[in-house]
Amino acid sequence: MSENRKYEFVMQGSFFARRALMRDTEMLVELSRRLDLMNKDEIGHFMRWYGFYWDMMEQHHSAEDDILFIEIEKRLNKPSEIIEGMEVEHTRLQFLIDEIKRLIGEAGRHDRNLLLIKTDLEKYATELLRLFSHHISEEEKYVHEKMTAHFTPEEQNKIEERVKRKAPVKYLSYMIPWLNDALTGDEKKIWNRTLPWSAKVFNHFFWREKYERIVSPVKALASKALSAQPH
Repeated sequence: MSENRKYEFVMQGSFFARRALMRDTEMLVELSRRLDLMNKDEIGHFMRWYGFYWDMMEQHHSAEDDILFIEIEKRLNKPSEIIEGMEVEHTRLQFLIDEIKRLIGEAGRHDRNLLLIKTDLEKYATELLRLFSHHISEEEKYVHEKMTAHFTPEEQNKIEERVKRKAPVKYLSYMIPWLNDALTGDEKKIWNRTLPWSAKVFNHFFWREKYERIVSPVKALASKALSAQPH
């Protein structure tokens, strides 16, 4: 049963992060389908990008488990079965991203059969996409309902600030160009309004270029995978 909405929802940053993770998970599936066609350099680019993806997923789930979910249960003054279910799903998601990391690492050792690795990699990546898609859909509905029913905009902003303070500087330096890369024009305007001037300057001169060095080669590989699919 849904609760009455009392407050405006202002935690767009957390929802935008889910959007970017979903985009990257879809790209992971496309990359997994092309693994056996990759050369040594391309597998190296894939490994580097996946390390970035793994870090972003890890930080996102850590912020939810250690801050967001705890704050919701404190405000409700009772444990939440829905949160318990989402935390169980986090465990399964973590298992899948760890297995994918292991398989991509094996692909980097050229004594291995890439076709055999591809079969397992595509299976795990597809399951990850299916589970993550369902997970964020349910999670967003629940978080939006609880935030607008129990937390003022000021309290929501404080939670997001705690998440930012908890995150390593390396994560924050990648997060800004990563989100800008995944969002629509209107969403970028909303997101950029929340950023301090100094972060915008660092992003313009340093962070965006560092992010593009990791992501651009993999985007090109994913485009090859999509163009190779039968229409």
